[in-house]
Amino acid sequence: MKPADVTAPCLILFAAALLASCATSRVTLPAPEVTLTGVRVKDIGIGGQEFLLGFSVSNPNPFPLPVRSIRYNVRLDGQNVAGGETQGDFVVSARDDGEFVIGVELDLLQSVSQLASLLKGGMPETIDYELHGSLAVDIPFARPVPFSSSGVIRVR
Repeated sequence: MKPADVTAPCLILFAAALLASCATSRVTLPAPEVTLTGVRVKDIGIGGQEFLLGFSVSNPNPFPLPVRSIRYNVRLDGQNVAGGETQGDFVVSARDDGEFVIGVELDLLQSVSQLASLLKGGMPETIDYELHGSLAVDIPFARPVPFSSSGVIRVR
């Protein structure tokens, strides 16, 4: 058998093994830092309340993160106030920061006890928060990128 006859099948076998391993593995990205930067009351009415939650995201990766969707859960002052998934349509540049805002509507009847707890003694200037979630990115084979943070935010 000539060396060329052995080389071609070996290269094909190597390429097939490489493609199979890429197809079954998923890329794990370094986690961006996502923080809640503000809560703004947009509307309070008889039917419910609408809040705007502002977030900042810091991308530690050497490439841009095209965000497809955001899954999140927000706790304010120990109370679960918002959670769900929303479509994202933005890109955080490589090793850069970005911001996004999510509108959250709460049903008055379901959230009255939570609001009463948050607003005890009037509208506070600051509230403790906990934030957990993940960013679904538009990168082949990339898993959702989890994030988690906690701190204090100013209420506007």
